[in-house]
Amino acid sequence: MRHRSEHEHRQTMDIDLTADIEVRSSGEHVTARIPLAGRVTSEWLACYQRLARAASVPVQAETDHDRSWLVVSVPTSDSHAEIAETLDAALGLIGESDTAVLRAPPTAQAEASVRDWWGQRKAGTAHRRPVSRIEVVRTGIGTEKRWLLAAALALAMAILLLLPARFSLGPNWIVPALEALLLTATFVADRSHNDRRLAVVRTLSTAMVLILVAAAVFITVRLVVDLVEGGPETNSAAELLGVGFGVWIFTILAFAFLYWLLDGGGPEARIWNPPAFPHLAFPEQLNPVVAPPGWRPEFADYLYLGFTNATAFSPTDVMPLARWSKLAMTLQATGSLAVLGLVVARAVNIFK
Repeated sequence: MRHRSEHEHRQTMDIDLTADIEVRSSGEHVTARIPLAGRVTSEWLACYQRLARAASVPVQAETDHDRSWLVVSVPTSDSHAEIAETLDAALGLIGESDTAVLRAPPTAQAEASVRDWWGQRKAGTAHRRPVSRIEVVRTGIGTEKRWLLAAALALAMAILLLLPARFSLGPNWIVPALEALLLTATFVADRSHNDRRLAVVRTLSTAMVLILVAAAVFITVRLVVDLVEGGPETNSAAELLGVGFGVWIFTILAFAFLYWLLDGGGPEARIWNPPAFPHLAFPEQLNPVVAPPGWRPEFADYLYLGFTNATAFSPTDVMPLARWSKLAMTLQATGSLAVLGLVVARAVNIFK
């Protein structure tokens, strides 16, 4: 009975509003020392730390003689709402620690174990939550390999230059020249410190990709018409296969850029503010166990999507969920089926 009475009359913890809060800046983090009213026992301190670890709250409880503090560290890149949410979570653990300490020790330990298990399970959905700029810089989550983007665009421009002149509305260098001009403008805009940098880069990238897709549609239609009506390249099996292969590869590249640009609002949005429901569902998003926390698709993933859709004529491992993605994949699969089917059939007839 005495043990129970001591627990019932034990003083609960709270913040000390009569004292001053200490705020310190260190690099890219701000540390706040929030004073507590009352003396922290070792039992309460251990319980608070267990709950903080289980809830993934960046807080430490410290004590020095008769004074106690909650030490919360937040990134400077977090918004006002995110910082307030972190501080509220740290304060919310005070009441939970009081409740856990008043219970029998085995009960409190079991509850902490359950919370720790739940925190680990929630960590599996980390790829859907926004990540801080510090974490992106540290881990490289979702950051694009620019050399791959540049190589893919260079290959697309080279294909247009190598195709016969009839596969262009004007000189065959017009589209590559426009793409090179837009690419240069995008690099310049991306290095500027203007407040509208992201909007300008997004506009230039959209124009660049739309020109690629329009060119892919045009050269696909041009090849199909030549196959049906008998164009100059259809008289030679080698020339026909070369042109057909070039059109097919260019279409894959163009639609890969389209998927990369539109999925989840674009590459920037996929890193900083991913949508709750993806437009294109990759296996790493549907099954977090097979990918590290915070996984984001990159251009290489969309290039693979464009290739598999062009060869299987249907979704394989990546599922289109948004209507635009279904329409885009349908358009690419239809064009690829027409090109491959007609080119192979015509080439076989020529060999005969």
